Amino acid sequence: MLNQSYSNWECIIVDDGSKDSSPAICDEYVKTDSRFKVIHKENGGVSRARNTGLSLVVGEWVTFVDSDDELALDALKHFIESMERYPKASVLRGGHRTVTPTAIGKDRSAEKWICTESHADALKISEETWCSGFIWSTCFRKDILEGMRFDNSITWCEDHIFTYQCILKAEEIAFVPHVVYIYYLDDTYPVGFGKNLSFKPISYDMAIRSAEGQRTVQFLLAGDNKKMQQMVQQQYEAAIRFAIYQSFFSHSLLSVINLAEVYPFITTKNVIRLWLGYQKTRIIHTYKVVFNKY
Repeated sequence: MLNQSYSNWECIIVDDGSKDSSPAICDEYVKTDSRFKVIHKENGGVSRARNTGLSLVVGEWVTFVDSDDELALDALKHFIESMERYPKASVLRGGHRTVTPTAIGKDRSAEKWICTESHADALKISEETWCSGFIWSTCFRKDILEGMRFDNSITWCEDHIFTYQCILKAEEIAFVPHVVYIYYLDDTYPVGFGKNLSFKPISYDMAIRSAEGQRTVQFLLAGDNKKMQQMVQQQYEAAIRFAIYQSFFSHSLLSVINLAEVYPFITTKNVIRLWLGYQKTRIIHTYKVVFNKY
């Protein structure tokens, strides 16, 4: 935050039960810069942490930053320009760049300044520019967040549901043709994919709730747009397949086949194929652990 080219901001830090030196570091920032505020709380998960932060917001606009990522140098400056260009916009969507220890990904953002009143168009542009439902490259007008909170029972793609719910309430949605967020990703994919922030497997039940929640709000955004309805359904089916995959961490193959029976687009053949992929990933991971250890 300190390197932002725009300086009129307030940063609310939520220490969600950190066990390292983070609390002391946060306190030091508060002592040296009045723009920082810190809340220390017991660990309750990402949704509760964000809700805690939302309850303390006093500014007119809100954006979110995960502890292991960073805002681009001119992020707030670009958001301010968008506010000036489109005074009726309540949700501003910027681009992002993914960085891993071994590579820097392609910049993902709109090619030009865009503002739309159409929720279906906002959904379409969000997907085309890879903004998707990510909350961390998005800026929200505070008044649109009234009554809005993250679902504490969901910690996987919970931001997608929240972001799209806000877009549904927005009179206008603007897209910023600049990278505003640097997203750092480790090199554990695909082994690390499907893990929450504590590197535990995402539960099947929660993945299902997340998929259902996303589909509900995305269908509302799509409205009568058949093409977008089709896209939403395809994403939903992919999310269900992901949930089925996650169930292998705690269920047997037979029980997963039974779980999948309620979904007409998931066949026994699909489940077995997912199970074989899961077993392959486990073998690869075990080999890497042994190789690295010895």
